Amino acid sequence: MLIERTEYWALLGADAEVLAVRRRANAVRLALGLEAGTIRLRVGESGPDVSWECSFRDVEAHAHDAKVRDDSPKFAAVRESMGALVSRFERIVEEVAPAARGSNLASLDLDGSAIIPREVVFPSGDLMLKGYLYLPAGPGPFPCMITNHGSTIEKGSDDVCRPGTAALLLSWGIASFLPHRRGYGNSPGAGWLDEVTAEFASPDYDDQLAPRLDRESDDVLAALGWLCDQPEIISDRIGVMGSSFGGTNTLLAAAKSGGFRCAVEFAGAAINWEHTPGLRALMLERAGQVQCPISFIQAATDYSTRPTVELAAAARAAGLEVEERVFPAWGITQDEGHVFERNGPHVWGAYVRRFLERWL
Repeated sequence: MLIERTEYWALLGADAEVLAVRRRANAVRLALGLEAGTIRLRVGESGPDVSWECSFRDVEAHAHDAKVRDDSPKFAAVRESMGALVSRFERIVEEVAPAARGSNLASLDLDGSAIIPREVVFPSGDLMLKGYLYLPAGPGPFPCMITNHGSTIEKGSDDVCRPGTAALLLSWGIASFLPHRRGYGNSPGAGWLDEVTAEFASPDYDDQLAPRLDRESDDVLAALGWLCDQPEIISDRIGVMGSSFGGTNTLLAAAKSGGFRCAVEFAGAAINWEHTPGLRALMLERAGQVQCPISFIQAATDYSTRPTVELAAAARAAGLEVEERVFPAWGITQDEGHVFERNGPHVWGAYVRRFLERWL
């Protein structure tokens, strides 16, 4: 992996203009089909006023990116504008040392291990919710991922703890916590279908669904707060992930709090995307407000892959650190494609591990 970083020292009084030109450069990059990268501003008295960073899979990917920029008259115009605003400019290209990748994660053999969580109770507002905490073998403390379920953990269900994804995380030395949000599984409160009573895809359905899911994301934040107090968990190495409604809640929670190290969003609202403009607008707005690096993932056979494409674009336009991947078809039906997160970890696992190695 290569990382390119450009650093800009603004002329006196020109720092706001430098930032505006760098943002314009990101917009040109997106129009050219390139990743926007991440813009950072100086904190403190020393260093560049504005910097930009982008990662590349390998030397060839970086060379392609550079050629597209060099061949673009629009990007040349941006460079000329920037040159008139800075007293100093530096470009740095670095390779991430192989030894550094994976240094934060383990590779544990789970053969013979019982994959059983600890059932806990945690507060969210006036409700006491249930959650399921998995811890790797060893003394800890451990990094942790909050894993957000979709809509199918119904009240009274025996399908309560979702050990599949938890086992994969455990094999990487990562604890996982599955909170049952309000009205699901073993947690009290009104279920989502108790509050979203209108006909699917109707305007009333959209008006009811968006605020319901936004309220559910407060339960994810409550789970984060509870985890931060647990001695087995490294409080500043907690990420969040989930699929379907769990993906939506992953996005909404990561936009509300800076307490997550990273986020992995699978298929958020994919079934609803084409039918709920209100929910779609809420998620696109929040995508630009996410406070940690985020990866958007789906299978090509899902109901719609627009959530991954459009949410990633919205996050990039805001200068955030974003990855996206639409994997090839998973199964032959939309239902099979939609449960890719739950049933396909041996396909997406290596991709997600690389993301967590970098950010968790």
